[in-house]
Amino acid sequence: MNIIAIMGPHGVYYKDEPIKELERALQSLGFQIIWPQNSVDLLKFIEHNPRICGVIFDWDEYSLDLCSEINQLNEYLPLYAFINTNSTLDVSVHDMRMALWFFE
Repeated sequence: MNIIAIMGPHGVYYKDEPIKELERALQSLGFQIIWPQNSVDLLKFIEHNPRICGVIFDWDEYSLDLCSEINQLNEYLPLYAFINTNSTLDVSVHDMRMALWFFE
């Protein structure tokens, strides 16, 4: 069974509800979902569990810093960021090599 880590909840309906819907859809496809407490917890999970096949997080809360830390542990791990239309992206060409996708 593959594991996807979701960073949250955020305590805001417009952020939590799409993540809950996504969680149900992923579980119906056979994925196990874990909810790390913070970025340190997430990095420990990634470091010690090779079955983690993706991370979903809120760009406004974690941004590029979390992506860089994950990339140091596993540069091929897919990262999925929820972003809103007012978010800013300040990334370098090197950062664009990450396996990073955005949901708006």
